[in-house]
Amino acid sequence: MNISVCDIFFYKITFLKGWDHVMIESTFRHDSDKRVIRTKKAIKEALFRIMEEKDISSISISELTQEANVNRRTFYTHYRNITDILDEIESNLVEALGKLIQEMDLRASWQSAYDLFIGLDSLITVEFDYYFHFVRVDMRGMLMSRLKNVIKGMTDLLLDHLCKKHGENAAVVSTFIVGGFFNMYLEWHNHPDGLEIEQAADLAGRMVELCIDNIGITLARTNEDNEIKLMERA
Repeated sequence: MNISVCDIFFYKITFLKGWDHVMIESTFRHDSDKRVIRTKKAIKEALFRIMEEKDISSISISELTQEANVNRRTFYTHYRNITDILDEIESNLVEALGKLIQEMDLRASWQSAYDLFIGLDSLITVEFDYYFHFVRVDMRGMLMSRLKNVIKGMTDLLLDHLCKKHGENAAVVSTFIVGGFFNMYLEWHNHPDGLEIEQAADLAGRMVELCIDNIGITLARTNEDNEIKLMERA
């Protein structure tokens, strides 16, 4: 197949046009994403400004869009109602916790629990403090259950190999550990009683480490007891 200089020139021009199209489309998407972020931020900030004076149940879409300086059509492009805004914030919080866990070395149980305690508190009291300040969040309600499930997923992975070795379900065992860890955090969060966060995180880490270190022994002993009971029944 013979390719002339003209053919090469043609292909080069075609490629460059295609590349320009890709670049333009990519730039458009990037600008569009930035506009969406700015719009959503404006809506959320407007909502919390209004919530300083009014209960969320009495806030109308018209009032919110006027405060945010966006039209109703723009609002409904992103949300169905005001509750959707709160749901999105909660989802962002759950996602942030998931990312925090992904960065941890799950082989180090004490360090993981310590970092998780500190990180969880930072999310609730720093990064998402505006949300917890304005919204009456039940610290044992749906949002807390979602956060607990994220932590449980981490613990399931941590315990999976150990539990399989003894024929047990990691999910059952991790439920006990996660429940203790999370309830300890909530108790400290609601009633610090002069205990510094580093001290509370260290204690949580030691308790988790103690549980994990003794799971193998406990499961083995449980299996032995069950075998003895079966033999006695026989």
